Amino acid sequence: MKNTAEQLRIDIAVSAGVSGNKLADDSDDLKIEKSKIIDTSSSANLFGSESTGDVLKMEGWAYEENNRIFVITEVDSDGEWVKVDKEIKDDDSNGITIYDDYEALTVSGITVDDVVVDAVNFSGGATSPVALVGRDYMDVTADDTVTSFYEATTGDALLLMWANLSEG
Repeated sequence: MKNTAEQLRIDIAVSAGVSGNKLADDSDDLKIEKSKIIDTSSSANLFGSESTGDVLKMEGWAYEENNRIFVITEVDSDGEWVKVDKEIKDDDSNGITIYDDYEALTVSGITVDDVVVDAVNFSGGATSPVALVGRDYMDVTADDTVTSFYEATTGDALLLMWANLSEG
């Protein structure tokens, strides 16, 4: 068994920038039912511009496992609902925010079995040259790829720390 220090890996990725665009902002027109995230508004087409393989970050659900980063696995042809790559619980909460502006950071050696433990932005500017990003804004979505929803500026140097937590 390895301790955390033995399995911790680090790498620096340079951001191309993320604006923080929101697909839904404090919405009361969303629900999760039968493994689908459903737009219940009168237009019922919130997911019309999304595609299989796109990534979403969700916040505001009652169940914590619904508040994280997901890869879309299926999209309704009318954009009414999507299915995602992780298990989600039925939820009819209000005030849901969904981010759909992200960047794929290339991180050599990271695998889908790894977890981003933390991240730090070393290009935070003159008043705050170092900013803790936190792992809630990032997830490993493919081997050698970390998807980031952190609102970074083009050229920001992000120090990523990750580990395979199943190793110890």
